[in-house]
Amino acid sequence: MNNNTSQIYLISNRQCGECTVCCKVLSINSKEFVKLPNNTCSNLKTNGGCAIYQTRPTVCQNWFCAWRNLPELDENWRPDKSGVLVEFTEENFPPPFSGRVGFRFTILDKKKLKNNNKLAKFLIKQINNGVPCLLTFGLEKNTEPATAFLNFALNNAIKTNDINNILHELNKAIEACEKMPKIKVAIENGQLIYEN
Repeated sequence: MNNNTSQIYLISNRQCGECTVCCKVLSINSKEFVKLPNNTCSNLKTNGGCAIYQTRPTVCQNWFCAWRNLPELDENWRPDKSGVLVEFTEENFPPPFSGRVGFRFTILDKKKLKNNNKLAKFLIKQINNGVPCLLTFGLEKNTEPATAFLNFALNNAIKTNDINNILHELNKAIEACEKMPKIKVAIENGQLIYEN
């Protein structure tokens, strides 16, 4: 989980509701709080909601998924409904995308990706505008999801402007992620460590 100071842009009257995806999928590695990837946070209550909401770590207070910030992502984009967690990210993107803020698309349910025309159209817009886009996939406990850089992987499909072609290439990117070596994560001395 990256620090995200986009709180000032939150869409009014849009709340997380029953969605608890970020509390289950994301890893956290801050001085205040450490959480392994693909593990339910120990503070998540059985019926949803945070048991320490009023005193939750700063990293949790400041982080919001892109659905909470972007009006163009309608109610169906809520991560637990769409099967995709969209977040803003600053990565070590390859040239010519270095230094830019982009999007990370964590695929939670690859079955829902099959007919996700809205995602394909959103990707066309972002990639045509030069916004770096990453796909991550992998929901194994204590394992970081594998990553594919979509601007390169979808380059030819985006040029065709064919939704079905783009969705096909997205599924190929997921298949590639499934074949990548798994990166196991553990907690040692209060911080995440990555095992070979």
